[in-house]
Amino acid sequence: MSVKVQEHARDLDGFISMDLSEELKHAVQVSNLAFHVASELKLEEKVCNELAVAGMLHDIGKLKLLNYLYGEEDPLVIEELKYVRMHSTLGYEELVGKGYSEHILKSILYHHENYDGSGYPANLRGEEIPLGARILRVCDVYSALRSNRPYRKALSMEDAMQLMIGEVKYFDMKIFLAFQRVVHKEHETQKNGGYN
Repeated sequence: MSVKVQEHARDLDGFISMDLSEELKHAVQVSNLAFHVASELKLEEKVCNELAVAGMLHDIGKLKLLNYLYGEEDPLVIEELKYVRMHSTLGYEELVGKGYSEHILKSILYHHENYDGSGYPANLRGEEIPLGARILRVCDVYSALRSNRPYRKALSMEDAMQLMIGEVKYFDMKIFLAFQRVVHKEHETQKNGGYN
């Protein structure tokens, strides 16, 4: 076994016994939504595919923060929040030099930036935020709202959408409108038994 493989195996050793099914489900949801939102925006197929990859990997930095994020059922305290906010940077650093495009890497790094400049890690605003990150932001928020958390139950599609509309200042409006169309189409398809 090469030294590099041994290092990665050692890094992953502690994670193997953990149940990461919720994190994987979230990653798949963000990936699928990001692909469909990018398609709805008529972006090139390559960009849509890269956003699907970025969606799968967007929270990979959380693997380095497992001690801070899991094992407790109490909501995060301020002290822990500073570590959580490092996950996008940690994910970016973990993936640099591993063959991912700059588009994927920047989408992951900045996926917690808010359109109004209140996000992290760099407090970028508006068009300063890479397009892929703006797409991931909307998809990530929606998927998180639709998932059970230790501090609250999953929201319905309607309640999640209402909450996001109330916080629309955080999102690029063009992307948010495309996202709404995608979610409503998906909802209609599910209502019709998978056929639309």
